[in-house]
Amino acid sequence: MASRRRLARPWPRRGVSELYATMLMVGVTLSLGGVVSFAAAGQFELNARSASLGAALVQSSAGVQLSLVYVSTPASASCPTYQGYNEGAILTLSLYNYGTTSFTPAEFVVNSTAYPGVYGTLAPGSMVGYTVSSGSCIHSSGQAILVIDTWGDAIQLES
Repeated sequence: MASRRRLARPWPRRGVSELYATMLMVGVTLSLGGVVSFAAAGQFELNARSASLGAALVQSSAGVQLSLVYVSTPASASCPTYQGYNEGAILTLSLYNYGTTSFTPAEFVVNSTAYPGVYGTLAPGSMVGYTVSSGSCIHSSGQAILVIDTWGDAIQLES
């Protein structure tokens, strides 16, 4: 009976080491995570742009298109500064109507605080300054400003 011989291989049997396997798995995980994060960020931006476009189309169809020209707050001695900006109890803002219809604000909502009042009419192609008096200290930067007219139409602006 012939004896079976093992054939000698020119190289020893080896597998992928644990270190290389771990590095490969981390690389694959990071790559897939990056792809998923990039897709999610793209979807978020698409939703934000479509919402902005929808709001612009609503304004355009109503004939009212407002733009926030400036927002300022006169310094008050009783109010501190906020990240280098003056705070005060009065918020002065200027709006420009580049639409085709007049707009008469009935209420300003600044960061969820409503300030109803009698405000002047903003004619097409004109700019009007408005003053909003607050009972507390307010700053001009980073404000979400909602302008509502007597018909309930609302336009959101940000400083």
